[in-house]
Amino acid sequence: MKPIGIVICNYNKRDFVLDCIRSVKESRVQNFDIYMVDNASTDGSVEAVRQEFGDAVTILQNDENLGGSGGFNTGLRVVRDKGYEYFVCLDDDVQVDENAIQALYEYMEANPEVGMAGSRVYHMQMPDYIQQCGLLIDFEHCSAKTLYADQLEDGTLPEVIECDTVATCSVMIRGSVVRETDAGIMPEDNFIYWDDMEWGHRIRMAGYRIVTLAASKVLHQMGANVKKPNTFLDYYMWRNRTNFFMRYTPEEMLEEMSVQALGSIFDAMYESMFREEHNVMQSISYAYHDALAGVRGKAADYKILKNDANDDKLTAYVKQKKTYAILSGGQEEDVMYLRNFLHSVNPELTETEQREQADMVFHLCPYIFQVKEIPENEIMIDSDRNCIITEDDVVALQNYEYSKLLFIYMNQGAFLAAARRMRQKGEKNE
Repeated sequence: MKPIGIVICNYNKRDFVLDCIRSVKESRVQNFDIYMVDNASTDGSVEAVRQEFGDAVTILQNDENLGGSGGFNTGLRVVRDKGYEYFVCLDDDVQVDENAIQALYEYMEANPEVGMAGSRVYHMQMPDYIQQCGLLIDFEHCSAKTLYADQLEDGTLPEVIECDTVATCSVMIRGSVVRETDAGIMPEDNFIYWDDMEWGHRIRMAGYRIVTLAASKVLHQMGANVKKPNTFLDYYMWRNRTNFFMRYTPEEMLEEMSVQALGSIFDAMYESMFREEHNVMQSISYAYHDALAGVRGKAADYKILKNDANDDKLTAYVKQKKTYAILSGGQEEDVMYLRNFLHSVNPELTETEQREQADMVFHLCPYIFQVKEIPENEIMIDSDRNCIITEDDVVALQNYEYSKLLFIYMNQGAFLAAARRMRQKGEKNE
């Protein structure tokens, strides 16, 4: 077998990363070296890994948190320069099946046109449900679609799924692609979020296929649907997503992209206003303007604010009720999160399948502001817990479409000018 360099990026997930390394070491294939990159953790991760695994794991310590891309790149530079034929990236909260790495290796050996191959990822807490099988980049709608998210594994999906990119929670990359093409290692100026999206897109631009494999199975933590302490995610997700589409959208789709991108940014801001989350909206505003200005890397401290996200309106409503029912709309993971939330707010609540007997009937929908009609005696609610409860909520819903059109109209010219400047600068750098 050709040598494999496995890079695990860790930040303050001591117990998870220990489980991750244990699962890797139980793999059937053993022709690999493990490199754990620690992003300046403060929870004793480094000491715990060193104590349990000794020299079996090479520990690379960063002096500060360099984000997902910076963390992985610390390890990727090492495996690149040491000449490994294949690189594997694993999140610290992944557990790999004993056949997972071997399946990726054998497929890439047999298919030299494949530059990146990902595992089929399942929810740790719901192992019968798929978390993702890769992603498609949707330039028409300025978004990304996670393939087969939350679908029950029933054995009917293809063994090999073609995709545009793979999240780096469990992925193998051909070393020659990194060394010999413009794809390189992860785009570090993202700091975090959309870095793996951009990396996969670069690999495809270099002419390689990207796939996920059913034979390579991993479990991944679902990600706690809890309030984050600050607006870190809001800033980086919106800045990097906007920047990606400004840079990579085909020229003939640029104007339509501007409509979609501005519409998405408006949605995020409108939601924040709707929920009275002023700090969240401010960070999204910073992200938007930084994307236009081409600002990259780690954000200035003042742009990451205390997270004032809240569910105050819904919480007050739920505390007054005794029974509820949920119409899932096929969003099973969201049902679990909603159920947990309701019982955390009001432990005395009782769930019933009889809608007519429930004090509250929650109807899950993809996005609350796209609802055209509100069924009588039902509370429309989406995965972010935006919901229509009061008459003021109905007014906000009614004003949404016109306000969105106005925002796009006011901003499109400046947005397109910024995108063209960015693209011209990129062409000169090439």
